[in-house]
This record gives sequence, structure tokens and C-alpha cells, in this order.
Amino acid sequence: MPHAKWSFRMPLPPIAFYSIYEIAVRWGCHPADVAGWAAAGHLQVLAGIPPVRCGDETVAGLVEVPMAELMPMFRRYGPCEDQARLRRILPPGSSIWLQITDPSEGLPIRSSDLLLAAGSLQQFEEERDLLRRPAVSTGASPRYEWDAMYAWLTWFLYEKGIPDTKTALVVLVQDWFVQNSKSGEVPDESTIRKRLTSLWHRLRGEEPA
Repeated sequence: MPHAKWSFRMPLPPIAFYSIYEIAVRWGCHPADVAGWAAAGHLQVLAGIPPVRCGDETVAGLVEVPMAELMPMFRRYGPCEDQARLRRILPPGSSIWLQITDPSEGLPIRSSDLLLAAGSLQQFEEERDLLRRPAVSTGASPRYEWDAMYAWLTWFLYEKGIPDTKTALVVLVQDWFVQNSKSGEVPDESTIRKRLTSLWHRLRGEEPA
């Protein structure tokens, strides 16, 4: 009988970046709150950009962005802009903001392109004790990544709008699990439907049955 072959995989490194929408879910606040704290200088927001000209210099890769100039994408009330124009950037290790000269109208950027580095985010949370939780008994890890799914769904609904039907919403979420399940396990349709029922009624402005 042939010997079974075992393959060992190194663990993945920690998550390096989070979106503003993921942080809003993590902290239980509105994305505009996170954007506002960043605009006030409490958080550093980054974006990965293609090569642009800043005078005689070409800059590309991860750069800091001026959140105060991008706030129209994060209005608390009223419609938000689909995208903004990035006109200034701060390259890594620099203290001087550079004006983007090519493209002359600035670089188009979407709210989902904005990232917060995990390291600085953790420091922010530790300073404010944001993640303290009452002690609970240790149990098994959750079978499905519901928290990660809700973080993604928050971003999707904010960016793309509400699907036309509840079935479409269920299919959307089921597809997310298929693409992102680390174990290969995906919750069945009825489980997802039950999880989303209350959210669906609220999204539609209806009272839950």
C-alpha cells in the first residue's frame, strides 16, 4: 500500500492592510468617522498608485494620501462621490507633499483604494483600548468567516448599492464564501438566508417579520 503523502504549508503572514470599510465594521462606526479621524491626523491612509509625474520626479507604489481632500467620498448624509481626484501625495520617508503634474487633472481614486496599515492601526487601537472585550471562555473557532464576510458586504453595499432581490443578495454572499473560504467549506443557502433576513428588511426599510 503506497504511503500517503503529506504536504505542509507555511502559515500566511498577518494581514498588512485594511480598507476603511473593514475598519468601520471592526469598530462599529460609520466609514465617515474613520475617514474623519484620518483627515484630523489620527490615522495614516495609503494608496497604491501607478507611476505619476510630480514635477521632475516619477512616483509609484504605496504613498500617503491627504484624506481631508478626499472626504466627499465619505459623506455621512447625502450621496457620496464615486471617486475623487488625487492631486497630492506623500512618498514613503518624505516629509514634503508632492503635487501630481501628470496627469494634470490628478489621479482618479476610489474609496475602496484607500488603505490603513495594520501596524499603525494596531497602535491606534492599543492607545485607545478599542479592542478590549470581557473575558469569555475559550471555544472552538467559528466554522465560517462571518465577520470578514460582513466587512466585505458593508463595502459592497456602500459602493454598489442594494441588490434587487433577497435571492440575489444570498447568491452574492454565497459566492464570496466560495472565493474566500480557507477550509473550502461554504454555508448552505438556507443558513445564509437566515443570517441575512434581518439585514435585508432593514436595507429595504421594512420592519422584520
